[in-house]
This record gives sequence, C-alpha cells and structure tokens, in this order.
Amino acid sequence: MSKSLSSFAAVSLLMVVGAGCLLGGSKTPTAATGGLWVSEAAGESWAAKSTLLSAAGNASINGLDILTIEQDPSDASVMYLGTKTSGLFYTLDGGESWQRPEDKAASSGTILAVEVDPKNVCTYFVLKADRLLKTTTCGREFDNEAYVETRAEEALTALAIDWYNPNTLLLGTTRGDVLRSLDGGATWTAVDRVDSDVTTISVSNADSRIVLVGTKSRGIYRTTDGGTTWTEMKKEFDEFEKAKNVYSFSQTKDGSRFLMRSGYGLMYSDDSGASWNPIALVTDSAEVAVRTADISPTNKDEIYYATDTTFYASTSGGKAWSTANLPSTRAASVIHVDAGNTARLFLGVVALEK
Repeated sequence: MSKSLSSFAAVSLLMVVGAGCLLGGSKTPTAATGGLWVSEAAGESWAAKSTLLSAAGNASINGLDILTIEQDPSDASVMYLGTKTSGLFYTLDGGESWQRPEDKAASSGTILAVEVDPKNVCTYFVLKADRLLKTTTCGREFDNEAYVETRAEEALTALAIDWYNPNTLLLGTTRGDVLRSLDGGATWTAVDRVDSDVTTISVSNADSRIVLVGTKSRGIYRTTDGGTTWTEMKKEFDEFEKAKNVYSFSQTKDGSRFLMRSGYGLMYSDDSGASWNPIALVTDSAEVAVRTADISPTNKDEIYYATDTTFYASTSGGKAWSTANLPSTRAASVIHVDAGNTARLFLGVVALEK
C-alpha cells in the first residue's frame, strides 16, 4: 500500500513546490540532494540512492522531487517512486539502481500513487490527476485509460487496492466521489459521495471489507462491508483541532494499528479506525507541519515522522522521541519502512519554493 504525501496534498503541492531536475546535482550526495535517501539503522544515518540506469549510461535521480513510495507486497526488492514532474521510476534491487518505463504517460508528469496487485507482481496501477494507468506486463505496456477524469475542474486524488480481491479498486476525487471497480479497472461505479475532497484511502490489513476514506475537512468516512454502506466519523474528532483535515494513513502488516496523519498531527487506532487516540509529538502541529509519517509493519510502537527539516523516531508508540536533522535541505515528503527489513527506512524529499 502506497506510502505517500496525501494525494490531495500532492496536487496542492504542485502550486508551491519548485520544479525538480531529473539529472541535476552531482553523483556525490550533498546537503541539497533530492531524490531518495536510505537509512540502514532506523534513521540514525542516511545515504542517497540515486543511480539511474539507461541505455546512454548511468545517470542520477538526485534532482527528483519524490511524492510517493510503493513497495511490491510480494517482493520487497521491487519498489516504485512517484515524482512531481518526472513520472514513475522503479527498482528491482531494493533501491541500489533505478529505471524508468518507456511509456510516455507513465514516465512523465506527476505520479500521485502506485498500487501493486499483491497476487500478480506484473500488474500494477499508477495514479495521475487526470487518469489511472494499468499494466499487466511489469510496465512494458500500459493501458492509459483504466479510468479517465474528463471534468476539467476535478482531479483524481487517491487510490487503493483490495489485497484479498485485487480486482477491487477504489478511487477518490476532489469532488468527493468514492469510485469502485470490481473488475480490475474495466468498469467503475460511485459507491459514496463525501462532503469534502478525498485525500487518502486505506484498506484494512486485518479485514479488507473495512476501508477508511480520509477527507480534506470532514474527517473519515468508514465502511465495514466493502463499500455498500458508509459512516461519517467527523464527530469523533471534534475535540482535536484540525484532525478533520486528514492527510494520510499507514498501518501494521496485520492491521492491528492504524496511524493517521492530519492537521492535528498524529493519531492511532487499534480497532481498524472505529476510534482514535492522540499521539504526543515533539512539535506543535499548529506551528510545524508533519509532512509524512509511517509505522513499522511488525512493531506498532515503532513510529516515524518528519517535518521540513527534522526526522523523528519513537520505539515507544510516541511516548518518547529521538530527533535528527534531515540528510537533505529539501523538505521531507514521504517515509517508508522496508517491509523486508524494518530497520531500513526510505525517505523521499521535495524542494520547496523560497
């Protein structure tokens, strides 16, 4: 399941983030290096992973602005990067080197999310603001019209795949539509219309019939029957200022804990989103934005978050935090804990306009 800057926030970020240069920067990482950083020690130290393989010879991805990271659920060495201006990148060796698909729609523009079929490594979906792309050939060919948003004033914002039945997909839009496909993207039906922009969608790892839809200003909409009926959870956050501004979800591999990032900061749920509890942070979310967060797949007490300048780690479920400067002067955009080695963290960064 994609770890990313919320798709709605990513769409908004296009208006405030400086353009990334695909091959910019030297091959030696510097403080301003963008692209992808990797820590082998839970964030204590970082190294840039920037080698880009091409027919013309090796280049670098250290000029990229990263919006999302997706790890193949059946092969941890396969990962995908969605970027702000340069399309999709993928690795087959755990990030040691990167490649680009040849398809122009997939290798250009803004990639908001990537979802991999957990039962078929060669099938995955790529979300852009105006369309959903699908490949069944490991990226050699794409169907660029798995879904097309034809309304110029609207945009696609969120994507999720049902791990139990990967033919079931969910899409969210700035109009508040929640769309569902039961046939791998061939046809779509609206299953809900929320009263705010959809920012993120997450299918519970404990029970795929439970789905959480985060919104820009109305909190969470939740279903426990796969999308037939929905419950608005706006009131649950009345006592937590700005918690109704939901940005992203992450969860443990077994779904025993959800982590939510919102305008309030971080909150957690141990009952698949039915109730939520606040997490005390080092930073005041009213003054310093939490740009990204993730939770260990195997240990619910290991939590990470980052701001524009600082990385935070907790091994106590948020009771205590350690801090460190980011390895780049760019702002954090996405943290991802490696499912195959939870001491290994991936960090994507973006350049903010001055």
